[in-house]
Parts: sequence; C-alpha cells; structure tokens
Amino acid sequence: MKTSLKTKLLLAFVLVALITGAVLVFVFNRFNQRQFNQFVIDKQREELISVLTNHYQEHQDWDGAQIYFSSISRGQGQGQGFGQSAGPSSQGRGHRQGQVDSNHPKNSQSETGALISRRLFGLAASDATVLISSFDSPNPGEVLNAEALATSTPIIIDEKTVGYLLSPKQFPGYSEVESRFVRSSNIALIIALAGAIVLAGIVAFFIARSITKPIETLSKASQRIAQRELNTKVPDLGRDEIGTLARNFNEMSDHLEESDRLRKQMTADIAHDLRTPLTVINGYVESMRDGDLPVTPERLGLIADETMRLSKMVDDLRFLSVADTGELNLQKQLTDPNELLEHCRNLFENQAERKSITLKLELLPTAKKVLIDEDRMIQALSNLLNNAIEYSPEESQVILRLCEENADMLLEIIDSGPGIDPVNLPYIFERFHRADRSRQESHSHSGLGLAIAKAIITAHQGEISAQSTLGQGTRMQIRLAKH
Repeated sequence: MKTSLKTKLLLAFVLVALITGAVLVFVFNRFNQRQFNQFVIDKQREELISVLTNHYQEHQDWDGAQIYFSSISRGQGQGQGFGQSAGPSSQGRGHRQGQVDSNHPKNSQSETGALISRRLFGLAASDATVLISSFDSPNPGEVLNAEALATSTPIIIDEKTVGYLLSPKQFPGYSEVESRFVRSSNIALIIALAGAIVLAGIVAFFIARSITKPIETLSKASQRIAQRELNTKVPDLGRDEIGTLARNFNEMSDHLEESDRLRKQMTADIAHDLRTPLTVINGYVESMRDGDLPVTPERLGLIADETMRLSKMVDDLRFLSVADTGELNLQKQLTDPNELLEHCRNLFENQAERKSITLKLELLPTAKKVLIDEDRMIQALSNLLNNAIEYSPEESQVILRLCEENADMLLEIIDSGPGIDPVNLPYIFERFHRADRSRQESHSHSGLGLAIAKAIITAHQGEISAQSTLGQGTRMQIRLAKH
C-alpha cells in the first residue's frame, strides 16, 4: 500500500513525540520516585526519633520500645503507633528487647498493601549494642561495627547520645496515602504524555501539510511540464529550501520554453535555408528540362553553387552533431597565438581590401604558446573574422588583438559594425539564430558560423563571449588556457 509523504511525516512526528515523552516520563518517574522514597524514609526516621525520644524521656530506658517497630498499619502508625494510643502501657513492658511478634515481616509473608514493616528500622543502645534488629542489621546483642554505626542516626537527649536508630538499606514502603500520591502522579504523567502526543499529532499534521502542499504543487506542475505545457509556473512558495526549489523550477520552465521556441525556430530556419537553394536548383532544372531556358555553363554554374551551398550546410550540421556528442577529433599541438592571428589576417586581407577595411594586428610578443588544434581554431577565427568584415562599413577597421589575463590567453576580434541588440546578444551562438533576418539573408549566411565557432572553442575547454553596443561595433573574445 502506498503511503503518502504527509502520512510518513505525521507518523514520524508522533513517534518522536512518543519516544521523547516516554523517556521523559521514565526519567522523571525514576527521579521523582527516588526523591519521594528518600522523603518517606526521612519522614519515618523523624517520626521514630520523636517517639523514641519521648519514650526514653518517660522511661529512662528502652524497655517496651519494641512496639514502635512492630508491623502496623501506616495509617495507624502515623496516628497510634507513634506514641499515641499504642504505647508501652497498651502492650505491656514485658516484651524482651529484640523479640519479634507474630506480625513481624520476618515471620509473616502475608503483609501487603498498607501494612509496612517498621522492622526495616532498628535500635541500638548508647554502647552500640543492638537492642532491636532491623531488616538487615546484626541480631540483638551484637555490637554494631563502625560502618553500620556511621549510617545510623544518634538519639540525643540533653546533649547525650542515648541510642542509635538503625536506618534501612532498602526502602521501607509507602503508606496508603503515599501510595495514592504515587499512583496519582503516575496517572498524571500518563495523561500528560497522552496529551503531548495528541498535541504533537495536531502540530505535526499542520507542519506536514505545510511541507507537502508546496511539494504537491510542484508535482502537479512537473506533470504538466511532462505533458508539454512548458509555460507552466508555480507561485512563490517562501524563502526556504522549497521556495528555492520552486524558483529553480520556474527557471527550468523558462529555459525549456525558450529551448522549445528556439527548436521550433531552428526547424523553420533550416527549412527556409534549404528551401532557397532547392527552389533555385529546381527552377533552373525544370525550365531547362522543358526547354524554356537553354542549358548554358552559367546556369549550370549557378546550380553547382547552390548545390555546394546545400552541401556546406549539411556538413556544418554534421559537424555540430559530432561536437554535441563530444566526438570531435582534435589534433592538438603547441601553437604561437601571435602566428595564429597573423595567419588569419593574411587569409582575409583581400576580402578586407575589397571594402577598404583595415585589418589591424595588436600582438603580444611575450605570449606563451597554447595547446590547440590549429586548423580547427583557424576555422573558428575565420567564422568570426568573416562576420566582422562583412558587417563592418567600408573604410573602417577590424582589430585582431592578443592579450593575457591571469592564466588565460585572450584572442579578440573587434569590428566597427552596427552592433547587436542586447535582446539578441544572449542567443547569437545558437544555431540558425538571426539577430537581423534581412541583413542575414542579404549576406547569404546559414546562421551556423557562430555556433560552429562556439563548439570548437568549447571542445578546447575554452570560452567565447561577445560584448556589443548598438551603433558602436562588436567585440568577440576567445579565452584559452596558457600552456
């Protein structure tokens, strides 16, 4: 059977409360019982000392004191047994010291309930001779040793020790009133524990609900995401970990929605970029097949150019697919970055001259070599440099700069073009992204150049970024680790 998280939390809270309460009750009961037992012993000791003192003052000896140690009802003992109606005169003084009557617990095993044996206490004369033995003291006539004497209580009259009350080594028992008090205390503890458990259950219910309700909200939202409702959001769920999870969920939803939008846009762009050359090829082929246009080398050349354009697009897509799977094969070797930038400048010098654009090199003679695949890096730089030249106005300049920053080598290409709108800047490295569609189409770009450059730089464990301001040009920066 499936158990909900709310039920598990509720049971956990109640179980913790139950265990904690049981431990507290046990500890409190043990401590309270020990303290109460000591209180009872001290109270009985004080009562016995009082009646024994009165007895000695009256009789000047311990004859007849046996009656105070006989098995009597605690209810009576507190009234009669301790010097009221149960004195020596009522029992006679003929009892020999140490003699035990038939009600003594040593002679009777039937004493229970309110009958508590006073013989747990004993009496010794001033010379430490045992007169009345306690439950575990020496027999009458024997002399107490130093240890037993140290634990006994002296009976002092007029600053003179006339005897010793032998204290019990075990608890003598409760009176009926004391028993009722102990039972009432235990019942109160049990009621308090039950109340605490009920209260803990109520509190746990609300706490469990406050925890599971936002989780249920997130669960339902994730189900809608799984059903392709990518615009699903959850409300703010607070500032705790669940609230952070909710905010992360909303960010994930935004990314998924944006990725889905880009995927759809990319599909449309691929279809558009494929349709244009295919339309040109199909138009010429059909016209020449139907005899509407003569077959000429120029027209065949146009068909060949469009075919090459399609082939290059397919190759670019295949390259990106390989890069995505991490299977891009790099032939790395130590390369001088100064020579790398100079080589790229030479490759595009003619293209720049056709627009009267100056390619300016800003090299770093002390630059350390970098471990790269030189051909792939030239491919990435060529894509960036080609864009910089094409989008820069005539009679401007494009800067190829090399500089260092901490442990990194920075390769920068700075153009004087129209710049990129901040809205489009985060997406320029996405496939088929077009910041300006009319401008992109006029330059016959597939929209894969920057994506390929990023894939190459990422395969080198490097970073590529762009900073741009509308009307002030664009700076492309490649960050590579120095070797």
